[in-house]
Amino acid sequence: MCAAAATSVLLLMASTARGQPLEVDQVLRAIQERTAALDDIAFMVEGELLDEAGQRIAVEIEVMAMPNVPAASLYIIQPDALADNQVIIDGDLIRNYTYLTNQVSVFHADDPDALGGLFPEAAGATVDLDLGRVFQGWEPSIESVESTGGGERYVIRFENLELGADIHHVLATVDADDWMPIRLVFYRSDTAMFADLRFVDVVRDQGLTREDVTYLPEDAEVIDRRR
Repeated sequence: MCAAAATSVLLLMASTARGQPLEVDQVLRAIQERTAALDDIAFMVEGELLDEAGQRIAVEIEVMAMPNVPAASLYIIQPDALADNQVIIDGDLIRNYTYLTNQVSVFHADDPDALGGLFPEAAGATVDLDLGRVFQGWEPSIESVESTGGGERYVIRFENLELGADIHHVLATVDADDWMPIRLVFYRSDTAMFADLRFVDVVRDQGLTREDVTYLPEDAEVIDRRR
């Protein structure tokens, strides 16, 4: 570890030990340093989406990722309409596998259609846990700090500065014991939530390879939808 990084970590530890909440830039720096050292990660995403009619749609997705490659696999268990489909993120490409037809559609990563209707507001999809990078250009602030048995839990508010955007703001919950996000809540307006996603059963650095993460059935028909 370089001297600057070591000094940064020591300062963060000292601030936490004194019980003084960190500033938002300190929290984002801690998250950046933690995720930069991550080789691979696997976890479950559980939660719900709300459509414009207010209907609740359950979400359950198995995720494997190598965030710094980047490569990721999202195996969909719920919503039921998308069960057993997969989304593979591999560099600047997304491969959307449809189980019923045994077809793989290939998209550019910045195409909002690439997620197959799972999250239509999303573009530039990636599994990146560095929140400062994911929400670059948004305005971050500390929404709240809660003391838990394992330390402090921070809720960071990321305000979208783009007027009229589909996402108004995001609340991200991070535990200070490992500086990894554990929950993301997305809002269409100041009060209208449309997605609440929690990260559970997290396993880090188990030795996943790019081939593990990006595997799809070899007999699937490939359809190139890049434009």
